Amino acid sequence: MEKHSWKLFPTPVNYFKDVLSPQQLETICRHCLETEAGEHGAFLGGTKSSFSKSAKLLAELEARYPVLAGLNAGMSKLINEYAGELGFKDLTIDNSWFNVQYPGSLLKHHVHPDATVSAALCIQADDKSSKLFLENPNPALHFIRPAIPVESMFEFARFAMVPGDLLLFPSWIKHGSGFETNESDARVMISINAR
Repeated sequence: MEKHSWKLFPTPVNYFKDVLSPQQLETICRHCLETEAGEHGAFLGGTKSSFSKSAKLLAELEARYPVLAGLNAGMSKLINEYAGELGFKDLTIDNSWFNVQYPGSLLKHHVHPDATVSAALCIQADDKSSKLFLENPNPALHFIRPAIPVESMFEFARFAMVPGDLLLFPSWIKHGSGFETNESDARVMISINAR
């Protein structure tokens, strides 16, 4: 008799703490808050975003501020290590941008098309900041609860990100603020796509 066993549908997500120093966080935060930017369709309410398909925020920050030397390469290394866990290799950061949310704003649930791995890098947040929710992609979740591990039984995984935290996830995972509004003065995040 021959047995084969596969973990067919697990979705690894990597979470790193303290990927930036306090000085780096302060430099990036000041840049994002002082830079004029437009709106992004993924948000409702008061926000600003430097999003565009060609935005290269990480490279721009690194070129402008010496304290951020190696930022793009460091993020690329972590993304590629994670991509290897998913079975991908040699990904390149395609675009990166900042998002600032003001009180009462909401991040709609969405995916990042044309990307393989996405990242959320927290620059500024506090107890009043909206959380980041990743939706469980299993549509049969409610029917198979007895057969799946407890940590996979929830509709959402919720992350209360703090400055310096980095979350890496497959770009096809739907994510947003869980229909909760941001109540902090300015929640600042950097979004990154790689493919």
